[in-house]
Amino acid sequence: MKLRIAMAVASLAALALATTACGSRQDGQGKHDKATSKPVTMDEEQATKRAEEIIHQAVDGMSPKPTLKRIGPEPVGPCVARDDHGSDDRLQLSLSYQLTGVPGSAAKKLVRQARDAWVKQGYTFQDSDEDWSKPFPSVDMRTEPDDFWMDAVTGVVDRAKGEGLASVGVTSPCFTPR
Repeated sequence: MKLRIAMAVASLAALALATTACGSRQDGQGKHDKATSKPVTMDEEQATKRAEEIIHQAVDGMSPKPTLKRIGPEPVGPCVARDDHGSDDRLQLSLSYQLTGVPGSAAKKLVRQARDAWVKQGYTFQDSDEDWSKPFPSVDMRTEPDDFWMDAVTGVVDRAKGEGLASVGVTSPCFTPR
């Protein structure tokens, strides 16, 4: 039961990132970056394929090797990307995986490995790098120039024992549905 609650918390964290990601780009201080915003030309299939690629960049080299339990792709909803902040007909999707089949004590290690793999790909942090002294860190990054947002998060299974769980997720930029 604790595992189910913790996974729900991790899923909510991914959803929170997804709704934050909708629309415009922001720098580390939350300011809109109009100079680098570019229209994205893709459809749902292409967005899902790219999200899978980004996730596998993070998880394929992990040790211990987790079992991947897929969640999604799920639609995030309409984008709020116009200057007047109104909705348009574009959508976003979110794809995430629970990293299972490893000891709960490995959750922090898996999140760090995801971060390291994404940094190696040249992806940038949404904010600053996480404080790794925390027992349950998370990482928020994005790709450039295609602007996919990703996270690697830990959830608490047993705080007293330092046991957690991990998940990785990717949210696409806005795209036009077919």
